[in-house]
Amino acid sequence: MGSFLQFLSPLTALGPLSIYLIFLGLVNLSSKTRLLTGRQDFIALILGVSGLIVVGPMQLFLPQEAMIRFGCTAWYPLILLYLFCTMWLFLLNRPRLILYNLKKKDLFCFMEHIVRREKWTVHAHGNVMQITEIGIQFEIISFAAMKNITLRATRAEQSMPGWQVLRKALLTEFQTHHAGFNRGGVFFVACGLIVAAVGWTYTSSV
Repeated sequence: MGSFLQFLSPLTALGPLSIYLIFLGLVNLSSKTRLLTGRQDFIALILGVSGLIVVGPMQLFLPQEAMIRFGCTAWYPLILLYLFCTMWLFLLNRPRLILYNLKKKDLFCFMEHIVRREKWTVHAHGNVMQITEIGIQFEIISFAAMKNITLRATRAEQSMPGWQVLRKALLTEFQTHHAGFNRGGVFFVACGLIVAAVGWTYTSSV
């Protein structure tokens, strides 16, 4: 029991978060445009906050009677519940593509090249774009300060193979594109290192 309680330390809570922040920082510091699917981004986020959930809500609402009766095995149902809830949210997620180190105007240039090459029919309404041939419709959400762009499905009925086609087409265009690194990545890396240092300091002092 003592070793398990030692596991529930500040480092357990802050370690995954630190890794997630450093991961975001390194992606933004890359000299190339990086592309993540919505599912990859969701998995990274879930892993990043997993320590906070275990040491936070799970530990807070764990019945003490269950710990007295079953010991550490009382954690197994809670962990399974977390996994099931995560899987449920994972399945509910609409298709997304997250583009790092890319300006909005550059994205439109890439899309023009792709549409001409693939001979697609595109209907654009403001930030919403529909591609008839591959059966997808998405809105373009730009975060100019971080040079990040999200292509998010506007409705649930989407062609998953169509999203795969768009992803491959964008990756082909990005092979010859070199973007300057995003200085905002330094902020994420610094935050990740600070969070790790705080978790290690508090754990060592216990």
